[in-house]
Amino acid sequence: MLELIQIHYSFLCRQSRVNKAGHTPIVLRIIYRQERRDVYTGLYCPYQYWDHETGKVNRKYEKAALINRNLEMINYKAIQIFEQLRFSGNPFTIDDLVSQIKGQEQKPTSLVEYLQSRNEEMKERKGIDISAATYEKYERSLRFVIDFLQNEFNVKNFPLVKIDNRFLEKYFQYLRVSKNIGNNTAVKYMTSLKTILMPAIKSAIIRNDPFKEIKFKSRTVQKGFLSSEEIDLLIKVELPSLDLQRIRDQYIFCCYTGLAYIDLRQLSREHIIKQKENDFYIIKHRQKTGQQSIIPLLPAAIKILQKYSPTKDFRDFYWRVSANQKMNQRLKTIGESSGVSKPLHMHLARHTFATTITLSNGVPLETVSSMLGHASLRQTQHYAKIVALKVINDMGRVKEIYL
Repeated sequence: MLELIQIHYSFLCRQSRVNKAGHTPIVLRIIYRQERRDVYTGLYCPYQYWDHETGKVNRKYEKAALINRNLEMINYKAIQIFEQLRFSGNPFTIDDLVSQIKGQEQKPTSLVEYLQSRNEEMKERKGIDISAATYEKYERSLRFVIDFLQNEFNVKNFPLVKIDNRFLEKYFQYLRVSKNIGNNTAVKYMTSLKTILMPAIKSAIIRNDPFKEIKFKSRTVQKGFLSSEEIDLLIKVELPSLDLQRIRDQYIFCCYTGLAYIDLRQLSREHIIKQKENDFYIIKHRQKTGQQSIIPLLPAAIKILQKYSPTKDFRDFYWRVSANQKMNQRLKTIGESSGVSKPLHMHLARHTFATTITLSNGVPLETVSSMLGHASLRQTQHYAKIVALKVINDMGRVKEIYL
């Protein structure tokens, strides 16, 4: 049941302030919960024609009818705005009421509207300082929030002021259980939500920072990779269709270059730069981060491109890159045919380049980071840990031989 709230409006004529014509300003006085605010209406009249009892201009003044009609409209607008705020179910102050009466832009007070407005800001930055993939992540996050509100609370919206640590915990569990999203990916979605909500937290729309009370931690995951023997199995396997052969070749090419799927799809002649007689490099900005990758083309990678070039120049290569989902489906078939037990997917090729092709062969971490287009060495360091673990395991097998 709604609380019975008393609000009082009245019009006053301010004799203390006079314009050049000698007329005094009319103000709307609002009293709400023992607080008072005066809002200038922009209307003036000679002070002697102001009727203090009725709060209107005396009809003896020639412009009285026009001014009084405007006052009625202002009063009606104030009542309407108050009722909208009252029935919204969200807390508001007399200053919120005054801001809307003055026509000032109201900041969104509900979660969905706020996220939508922030996503519109992100959309304007897409292709400038935000990649298309990052923008899509924010759009996907908005859809998850809308689904979460419907499933958890059976509502289409939620007040920003009510977001607390319990809300965040429930949303995180929703991502993990209902959406079947892995822990580390769910943590990334929570980080994105925090980024989006931070302006609302700083401006006190959300009065207490709920992220201070709860921490979402990523778990250390050992990223898989293919060994040299497994790469050879993929190269040598006889495949029944040209489609499977093309996908296998593109996959091996990514193992030799470290290209992510989207960068493989975008690769063209303009990205392959000749430095010396037989030295070629892929120089390309990564779609995901915008960081530049500088990748020396290995002879084995050049050989693959030559297979798809109609001329003697391998840079004239042309191949169709299937959708990522289709690639991963076909790779499962290719893996089973080759005898590779590890589940193949496009990103595994990138891991293989970082570990088997480069770090395991003594390429410095800084160089690998540059080739992968990482923004910092920290992103590359977990590959070094994988290589160190591989050394330990390999030497463990040697110890068993030399007892």
